[in-house]
Amino acid sequence: MTSSVAGVVGQGALIAIFLVAALSKILTHRALTQTISKLGFSAIARPAALFVIGAELLAVTAMTIMPSATWPRGLIALLALSFAGAGIRALGLEEKIKCGCFGGGGAALGWRQVLYLPLWLGLAAVAEFAPPSWSADEGLAGLAALLLALVAWKLLAEIRLLRVLRGDRMVTPNPIRHEDAEVPAA
Repeated sequence: MTSSVAGVVGQGALIAIFLVAALSKILTHRALTQTISKLGFSAIARPAALFVIGAELLAVTAMTIMPSATWPRGLIALLALSFAGAGIRALGLEEKIKCGCFGGGGAALGWRQVLYLPLWLGLAAVAEFAPPSWSADEGLAGLAALLLALVAWKLLAEIRLLRVLRGDRMVTPNPIRHEDAEVPAA
């Protein structure tokens, strides 16, 4: 793999992962606020949750339209360090804290965030040492394609769920039909 391809793959992976994470957190921002509060930061939990979501979206957008800029990958590194710090903090608490990383999932905050730190830092380093050189228009087109793929993925999941629900529904007679209605005795 050449370094330019490695940089594109590294930056593309960061864009995809952090976009999914940010969009998931937008839908379940209350879960992230609760997670931050349980970590001991209840006074600033809501603004901190909004800051994390905003920082992820800012990093994704900047990496998309300014692929060779260093600061968005630096922001990713800071986010990764804060996630690992949250994992370490959660390990020190007696209560298991639900992770708000990719929305309101059921995973516990802890070792996973610590173990992912080298992955995030590695992807950022690869992209930094061989930054992509796509244009802003190409980056936005790629981001649009990624968003469409995410929407299609979610729609397919909803369609599968709908099929399961349709197969599991109870059949009841229609009470509006007159031939099925009981006629009261006169």
